[in-house]
Amino acid sequence: MAIQNITDSALLVNKSRRTIQRYIADGKLTMARDTLGKPQIDTTELIRVFGPLSKVSQKIIAKKSQGVAAKSSKKNSINLTPDELEGIITRAVEKALSKAIPLLIEHKKTAPIVEEIIPTTPVDHKKRKAILPINKPFIAKKKERKNGYAAAFGLPNVITEVIHLQIMKLHGEGLTSREIEKDVSVSLASIQRTINVSA
Repeated sequence: MAIQNITDSALLVNKSRRTIQRYIADGKLTMARDTLGKPQIDTTELIRVFGPLSKVSQKIIAKKSQGVAAKSSKKNSINLTPDELEGIITRAVEKALSKAIPLLIEHKKTAPIVEEIIPTTPVDHKKRKAILPINKPFIAKKKERKNGYAAAFGLPNVITEVIHLQIMKLHGEGLTSREIEKDVSVSLASIQRTINVSA
């Protein structure tokens, strides 16, 4: 037998949709669900519960199903060549443009004219001061200026190439750091360090 939805089932047994739904809810009538989750009832189940089906209703449902089948076959039988499809699309685009272009032109004519914006004087914003940690006092450290020659040898900044050569010459002659200090205007520690680095 055939499978019917709730509306057609109600028509076949001359009952309301609500009655069919109540019978399903009470368990007196069994139903299944299709792939979309819609309730479906077998006509044998309708005959079991309600008795013979209405002949008039069967004819109405048969005509209805034939009409649906004819419509679906018409929808599926449309075969267009690429040229016909292109023509349909072209006509649709031309029709849409013929409606849109006048609206755009009208909008352009009625759009308000934007006046030239005069720049205002820039607002001076105060820069925020850096927030110092509360517990630690800020002490700026003076960075020692680096001399390229001294930095290359790891010597103090006051040592230049000339002083370096002079210290090494006096050291080579056997003078001590204290004696070299008298001839060269650099601290004793710098002289000692220069000798240690060069040695």
